[in-house]
Amino acid sequence: MDIQFSPVTFSEIREAVQSHLAALPARIDSFLEKHILASHHYHIFIARQSAGFASIHGESLLTQFSLTDRHKRYGQAVFQQLRKLEHVSAALVPTCDEFFLAHALDDYRQLTKQAYFFNVVPNQDHTATQSFSLRLANPEDIPFIQQHAGEFFTPVEKHLAAHTLFLVRSSDEYVGFGLIESSSLYGDVASIGMYTIEHFRRTGIATATITLLIEECRRRKLHPIAGCWYYNHLSKKTLERAGMFAQTRLLKIDY
Repeated sequence: MDIQFSPVTFSEIREAVQSHLAALPARIDSFLEKHILASHHYHIFIARQSAGFASIHGESLLTQFSLTDRHKRYGQAVFQQLRKLEHVSAALVPTCDEFFLAHALDDYRQLTKQAYFFNVVPNQDHTATQSFSLRLANPEDIPFIQQHAGEFFTPVEKHLAAHTLFLVRSSDEYVGFGLIESSSLYGDVASIGMYTIEHFRRTGIATATITLLIEECRRRKLHPIAGCWYYNHLSKKTLERAGMFAQTRLLKIDY
């Protein structure tokens, strides 16, 4: 079988990638999205016909694998050849991508649970307590952000320019920060995240922040999602208390 992988820029496969992601039963978060965008990309050809695409991050980590319906029967043969490109030794796969996941699992050495991808229940009321509010951060807030959040939002200037970073206020003081990152691969999706100032933790502020971010996303006509490291149990509970649920996992599969 004649299988060829032609290096391409992301712009050359963007439309195919976006169509593929839109067809999946769940959305991916900004962490995986950034890995995909920073990858080397390949256009797959079978018998000289356009058959799909694949992406490799850092020369060793597969981040995408997709074939057109008419070529899916060749999936195992193509995936075996794909693993010989660059220095592939692992794959980063969301469980919502069944085709990619099935082929990544055919012959593996180790599986590591990396993260949860959280979603929101459609039309569910996420009204936050009125004692909390969001304010868009501005350049004057940089010293305060760096003092209380360290390097968590580095580079701060980038978030300020994109209007994605917020301060969370309770009564007359600022108690934390929120983040809304609009997707580069979906037109109506944003990843949300939060950081509570240390001496205000374990007081419900994190849950209130997520609730406020969900509300802000809906005002912006965006669908909020959130990624959470698999073993960060406190963050997982926070997202669940805010009404979010995890139907998707991110797996690292080593060969």
